[in-house]
Amino acid sequence: MKMLCPQCGSFLPPEAVNIATDLAQCPECGRPNRASACIVEDEVNQDVLRQPPPGTWLRQEADAIVIGATMRTKAAWFLVPFTVLYSGITMFIAYGIQIITRSFNLILSLFGIPFLLFAFFLIGFTINSIFGRQEWRLDEDGGAVFSGVGRFGRRWRFAWKDLTRIHLHTIRSDENEDAIGFKLILEGASPKVEVILPGREDRQQFIVNAIRYYYQQWRRK
Repeated sequence: MKMLCPQCGSFLPPEAVNIATDLAQCPECGRPNRASACIVEDEVNQDVLRQPPPGTWLRQEADAIVIGATMRTKAAWFLVPFTVLYSGITMFIAYGIQIITRSFNLILSLFGIPFLLFAFFLIGFTINSIFGRQEWRLDEDGGAVFSGVGRFGRRWRFAWKDLTRIHLHTIRSDENEDAIGFKLILEGASPKVEVILPGREDRQQFIVNAIRYYYQQWRRK
C-alpha cells in the first residue's frame, strides 16, 4: 500500500502512520492527516487510455483534455415502450376522461398527481438513457464534470490541489447487497464531487483510469 502526504506529496514511511487512530504525521512538512486520506491508488499507465472502449472518447482541445462517455444503455429498448405506455395510460385515466366528458373531478385529479410526477421522472430517465452523456474537461488546475442531456444536467468543478483521494463507491439497493451502480468520488473537493458513472463496466473503468492518470501527472509537476 503506497501512502503519500496529501499536503506536500511526500512518501510516508510505515512509522509515520498509525492505522488504529487513522492518523499520519508527515516527516517532511510535519502536518497531520487522516491515514485513510493518504492512501494512493495503484499507478495508472497511459496505455490504458490509448484505445477508448465503444461509447467513450478522449480528445485534446486547445486548453483542456476532454474525456467522455455516453449514458446510453440497452435498457432503453425496454424503457421507451414502457414509458410511452405508462405515460399515455396515466394521462388518459387521470385527465383524458375529464377532457372528453368535459367534467372536472377533483378527487381523480389529485389522485393522478403522483402518477403524473412519476411519468415525468420516467420520461427524463428514459431520455437520459438514450441521449445522455458524461464529460470531464481537465486542465492544469483541475476540471469540470457534466452529466446530462444537451445543455441540461448537473455540473461539478474541482481543483487538483484540493483532492486527497479518488475512489469508487458501490451503490447497493436496500433490499439486497447486489450492486446497482458505481459512483466516482473525488475526496477533498468542496463541495465533494460524487458522480454516478455510466452503466457499462468498460466505460466506468476508462473514466476512472483517465481521471487517476491525469491526477498522477499533476502530482508529478
